[in-house]
Amino acid sequence: MFKRVVCLLIGALLVAAFTASAQHVIISEVAWAGTQASSTDEWIELYNASDRPVDLSGWRLALGSREVALGEAANPVLPPGAYFLLERTDDTAVSDIEADLVYAGALSNTGTVLRLLDSDGNEVDTANAGTDGGWCGGATGSGVPAYGSMERIDPSAADSPSNWRTNDGVHRTGYDAEENPINGTPKAKNSATVVWRTVPKVLLASTFEEGATIDGTLLLSWTASDPDGPSAALHAAVYVSANGGEDWEPLVERLVGSAYACDTTGLAPGDAYCLRVTVTDADGNTGAATTPVFRIAQTD
Repeated sequence: MFKRVVCLLIGALLVAAFTASAQHVIISEVAWAGTQASSTDEWIELYNASDRPVDLSGWRLALGSREVALGEAANPVLPPGAYFLLERTDDTAVSDIEADLVYAGALSNTGTVLRLLDSDGNEVDTANAGTDGGWCGGATGSGVPAYGSMERIDPSAADSPSNWRTNDGVHRTGYDAEENPINGTPKAKNSATVVWRTVPKVLLASTFEEGATIDGTLLLSWTASDPDGPSAALHAAVYVSANGGEDWEPLVERLVGSAYACDTTGLAPGDAYCLRVTVTDADGNTGAATTPVFRIAQTD
């Protein structure tokens, strides 16, 4: 009797461990707008954030009212830390990376909730839930960057509008059907995750309302932190723009500290000024924060 109870307990623990592992498979990236080669070349990426392989046999990815059977992949077992790439219609959406599964059906540009379901029909993860319409990230051909994918920021956090961002157009992998670089990261770490884990964060102290008139000295103060290094190693710079942020000129560089007194009396009158504070870490990663646009009046 004791052995039977122990066996049942071990079995329950193993099932619980597998279930917990499976719950860490997430929808990591959605290229709902397609690519520069074709807006129909959509692709979706899953990621196994657990430390165990997960068999996707019997799993489904619901794209609104349609479902994709993930078990139809040639190899449905997703190793730990691995990505699973789905490409729409054929295997040319991402021309240089082999798809794990080709699926049919389009994603609406007006927004769709994606749901990842396990073999028992349990909802393991979602993408784009909690919105009032549209997408939490990503861009069409007229966006910046063009045809940027929608990337999950923190792979360990739940789906929420604040946990998605558009690819930054800098950290990217793969080529489309016409050999153009893809503004996304199929089967690679998301640019949003890279930035979140490495780029310094800057938060300006309360300044002024948009359109305020500034006269004399403007005191800027801020707080800065580095996700992967000591904040004491950060150095700052302050820039000024007279045309709403289109062009920038340095006011001070390699500033140590978290405050700067900007003398505005030497600036020409104008109604489209703004200031930007950047902080840079030892690895050269730079974060920035920008003030509202303000006005400098003509002085007598």
